[in-house]
Amino acid sequence: MPYEFSRNIASLATLDAVQGLLCREVARHGYGSSAYRTVTPTETGTTSRFVFRTWPRAWARLSEQKGFATNSFAAAEARRRMTTFTWSDVRAQRSFSCAEETAWNDLRAFGWRNGFVTPVHGPHGYLATVSMASIEPDLDLSAPRRLHLQMISLMVHERCCALSGGIVVESACESLSARELECLRWVAAGKTDWEIGMILSISQATVKFHLDRARQKLGAKTRAQAVARLVLSGRYE
Repeated sequence: MPYEFSRNIASLATLDAVQGLLCREVARHGYGSSAYRTVTPTETGTTSRFVFRTWPRAWARLSEQKGFATNSFAAAEARRRMTTFTWSDVRAQRSFSCAEETAWNDLRAFGWRNGFVTPVHGPHGYLATVSMASIEPDLDLSAPRRLHLQMISLMVHERCCALSGGIVVESACESLSARELECLRWVAAGKTDWEIGMILSISQATVKFHLDRARQKLGAKTRAQAVARLVLSGRYE
């Protein structure tokens, strides 16, 4: 029961103990492997780290070799979804890219039949996932079961954060200069480089320089993406 799980996890003092409790709980529901991963934004991109995982060694090696942690369909879905999902959900709801199709085929060839993922989104692009996998072809994926798995996954995330000192994500926006911020804000207002230059009394080339620097610091591919990250950071005003 969720209450019993919450009471037990609250008393745990190490990440290893959290891992053990999660493994025992998901095994009751047919999942033989589980993992907890965090993706933290940095000025140069993101840092992905498995806090723990109980995958078979052969699968862990294959996953690292092919970059499944960041390039699989499950990783992509975790970035775009706010709620839990199964591998079958993704397969049924959209077409796969060539790389995702390869990942799916590798999963099936290895023997995996079911997967369940709970994404947890945080400030400035932070992402954590609690995932579990099973070789069982038929599992109970009813709404009550999904809710239970989601609840224990969120408890695992909360306890791991508490044991590791919480989530501290430094925004790349903090590294923007006053001029870079100013230029980005005018872009958000719909101004062109020429118009921004006239407003700030600087050349169009200088505006472009500041905007390119801001985009690079924010790890954004486009100006629109850079503006979006600025807004999410709370530094738009």
